[in-house]
Amino acid sequence: MQYRLSNKIDNTNDCGDVQLDMDVQTDSLIFECLKDTGVVYAGISEERPQMVYLCPDGEYIVTFDPLDGSSIIDCNLAVGSIFAIWKRIPGKEDMNGRTGREIIGAALSCYGSRTSCLVYNCL
Repeated sequence: MQYRLSNKIDNTNDCGDVQLDMDVQTDSLIFECLKDTGVVYAGISEERPQMVYLCPDGEYIVTFDPLDGSSIIDCNLAVGSIFAIWKRIPGKEDMNGRTGREIIGAALSCYGSRTSCLVYNCL
């Protein structure tokens, strides 16, 4: 079976954006990779804005947009992934009340004719 990853599917995410096959597949791939690290307690994405628990002993929470700009991918414009890394606070198992000042790391990947990745360590 052949897939065209930029096909729109019948779903919208909680932000109201129409999802593409590529959005959903990229989201799943990133969650799998985060789980495989063994250090990520949970993740939250634009496609799944509820806490997804990955590793009970993990130290971090990662929030991300798996494929920002996917709605313009058919125009051959650059798309990217955006990540924020937060230290897990034991006893506080959600992101309510957390601010951007608590971010301990961030990453941005831009995919196009030249793929770039920027990683920022806030520590």
